[in-house]
Amino acid sequence: MEMTGGQALAQSLKVEGVETIFALPGIQLDYLFDAIWEERDHFKVLHTRHEQATAYMADGFARSTGKVGTFVVVPGPGVLNATAALSTAYACSSPVLCVTGQIESALIGKGRGALHEINDQPGLLRHLTKSSEGAMRPEEIPSMVRRAMRGLKTGRPRPVSIEVPPDILGTVADVTLLEPEAFDRPRLHQADPDLLERAAEVLGKAERPAICAGGGVLSAEAWEEVRELARILEAPVIMTANGRGVVSDHDYRAQAGRVAQAQLLAKADAVLAIGTRFLAGIPGPQGVEVTGTLIQADIDPEEIGRNRPVDLALLGDAKHTAGELVRRVPKHNRTRPSREAELRAVKGAQAKAFDATPWQRDMVRVLREVMPEDGILVSESTQVGYVAQAGAFPVYQPRGMFTSGYQGTLGYGYATALGVQVGNPDRKVVSISGDGGFMYNVQELATHAQQGIPLVAVVFNDNLYGNVRRIQEQRYNGHGMGTELNNPDFQQVAELFGVAGYRAKDAGEFRSALDRALASNKPALIEVAQPRTPDLPAAVPMQQLPPRPVLSL
Repeated sequence: MEMTGGQALAQSLKVEGVETIFALPGIQLDYLFDAIWEERDHFKVLHTRHEQATAYMADGFARSTGKVGTFVVVPGPGVLNATAALSTAYACSSPVLCVTGQIESALIGKGRGALHEINDQPGLLRHLTKSSEGAMRPEEIPSMVRRAMRGLKTGRPRPVSIEVPPDILGTVADVTLLEPEAFDRPRLHQADPDLLERAAEVLGKAERPAICAGGGVLSAEAWEEVRELARILEAPVIMTANGRGVVSDHDYRAQAGRVAQAQLLAKADAVLAIGTRFLAGIPGPQGVEVTGTLIQADIDPEEIGRNRPVDLALLGDAKHTAGELVRRVPKHNRTRPSREAELRAVKGAQAKAFDATPWQRDMVRVLREVMPEDGILVSESTQVGYVAQAGAFPVYQPRGMFTSGYQGTLGYGYATALGVQVGNPDRKVVSISGDGGFMYNVQELATHAQQGIPLVAVVFNDNLYGNVRRIQEQRYNGHGMGTELNNPDFQQVAELFGVAGYRAKDAGEFRSALDRALASNKPALIEVAQPRTPDLPAAVPMQQLPPRPVLSL
């Protein structure tokens, strides 16, 4: 039918099932927003106060729901503002669709200084996405969107970007919309049957098998298959920070943290690493020596053997792989005694490791005891966050806790949590940030209030970039600089924006404030005074720094 390029793009997104869009409008996108307005009964558009928040919210929405998270920004500075969030989504294998404008098609590559022009915008985005392409005619838009969706829904999920120049968005043409493709990831990405049989035999005959599960298990929604495999093998499941919730922490087989790695992976005679880069298997500060047979299962061929050699490689979707192992292992399986006592002792030893950081431990306990079991915690680059994701915060359901993965993106947490809450309106969501990280997106208090998002944001305030300051003082003779912060009264700032503000001085007051904030089911912020805290113990992963060099001057 005859339509503008903007209508072709809006209709193609609609056909593909996109309903929620995080966006900031601008002149290069006017025709698209006009087309979205025409479909306002279908699309829910949430606008933010900064482009980085549109992308962070799309990431939170995507990772917590398993659906595509879509954001729309103007070219040039709009795209550049979103790149930290795109890098986080890329690190965490999140299906995020970046839709951006361009300069006028006739000016692309000319370097004339058109509004928002940057050199080779698609090339820049290719470093942060699985694919990046543009359409130069309205007729090309439906197939471009379809290819983007194929990239998001097959193989390893990672961000994809598409762009259309403003003159093309305004051009009228005869456009044929395309029906969405049906993708069955487990059927599309099947591991080799002979290798699956060999892996099943190795695991079934092992005396002390172990499973290491990462975020790829959650992306593939393979948690039921992994749980059943663990039950059949009586095997512990050591979950990475991005894999927490694959097995409920009510289960004695559910393990997390460095104590569990050291006591279980090192002694295992067969290890299945599934949906993870398997840093736990690298000898040194971040992992342990694995001497048993290592089986690595991943949908991304580049990840298999990247960090250490493997004995068996299962290239395929985690749901298919784990399901096939569940089917094949029993015929090889040996009888094993219950490991419940052993594995509960390991969980106890991991919990005891947090006694070295009692203030952080107590704050995490409050979070867990007040939040419902299906609540979602969005962590941050802050001490309470490090302790929580190291295992101190039990996770009882899949997609119950989120981190920034290996990107370690300071400031990602609050805006990402807003997107998590949008995608999960019936679950309680809590964001935890330090005062430094929270200020990266403090302007989104306006979005928080305007959109009525019932997220509870917690800000731990020590008036410092505390982790950086401690490292400076410990490693460089107390030469701290650039780390003191001049903070506002966060409770008052929240209330000025229209968000309910609370303040707490200790764990008891924090418990009361969190209970009231969650019960209100309204936008809320809790400021918690944080004392100067000691270094984190080895049981808590944080920055892995090389030894300080000794210089002779």
